[in-house]
Amino acid sequence: MSKSFSVSTRQLSFAAGIIVSAAVTAWLLLGGRGSVHTDNAYIKASKVSLATEVGGVIAEVTVRANQSVKSGQLLLRLDNTPFQLAVDEAEAHLNQVKNQLLSRRADYAEAEAALEQARRDAAFYQRQLQRNEKMGPLAISEVQLDEAKQALSRARAQIAINQQKLSSLAAALGGDNTTPLEQQADLQVAQAQLDKALYQLSRTEIYAPIDGVIANETPQVGEMVPAGLTLISMISSTDTWVEANLKETQLAEVQAGQAATVVIDAYPGVEWTAIVESLSPASGSEFALIPAQNASGNWVKVVQRVPVRLQLLNKQGPDDGPVLRAGMSAAVRIDVRGSQQEMPTAKLATVFPAK
Repeated sequence: MSKSFSVSTRQLSFAAGIIVSAAVTAWLLLGGRGSVHTDNAYIKASKVSLATEVGGVIAEVTVRANQSVKSGQLLLRLDNTPFQLAVDEAEAHLNQVKNQLLSRRADYAEAEAALEQARRDAAFYQRQLQRNEKMGPLAISEVQLDEAKQALSRARAQIAINQQKLSSLAAALGGDNTTPLEQQADLQVAQAQLDKALYQLSRTEIYAPIDGVIANETPQVGEMVPAGLTLISMISSTDTWVEANLKETQLAEVQAGQAATVVIDAYPGVEWTAIVESLSPASGSEFALIPAQNASGNWVKVVQRVPVRLQLLNKQGPDDGPVLRAGMSAAVRIDVRGSQQEMPTAKLATVFPAK
């Protein structure tokens, strides 16, 4: 009886061993080799640091830390009084330059008329001198002849003076009196100064560039801040992804488009679907502040990890289920048996815990 029992136990143990071996083999052939897994994965989101391009005193802060904001929402405003004064000054200078250009145009027209009159005077005195010379010394005195010559000389000098004045005015008017005001260099400089003042005035307000959440303590009203200082940081609430840091030995069959599942450590009962969006062109160590010196004599081979970006297909918001926050730890499994194009479209549904 005991011998029979012993044989039966031995047979059961042998059969169980065969079953376990078959299961392990099947998993290696069908499951283990068909996917790669890592728990070195984290939720990532776009981060934006906002700063004013001009310095000034903070006049208003409309948000607070951890507040959700929409794209285009006003976040902060500097006291714009000095910038508005600069705009007013630039506008007045622009009008002043316009008046100066119009005055130069009038001076140019006046100089043209004076030049034409000087030419006529010179022609008249030339004819008069010729007549006096023909009359001879018996009909006209030497003094009268010298006066005619002097008048002709003055008229010719006036022609040269007006020509130089026209050249100077033409240079001030961009080379030609007919050049439009908008093409005048002085007016363009004044317009650029006004545009700069208007631009700086517009930079006294900070608006949210994306939908997101304020990620830091906001500055206080009355603080004096310099230009370029980061005042508000935001985390995007829409542009989120998973970064899985796979070992280099796991990358042989990983490619963009493959389906994946993601489980966040904070929500162990929830599974997200995802696809591989892209693979980093280098390992993480290549971007380190102090890269490894592998040419040194104390080299130790370490398996490198390469970041793989996964796009979540079923992101959820506060009203739909668990909230994804940047930096959360995750576990990722990628199905490497085919690309997304070869597989059915991943379902967006997620099994959430019952409320």
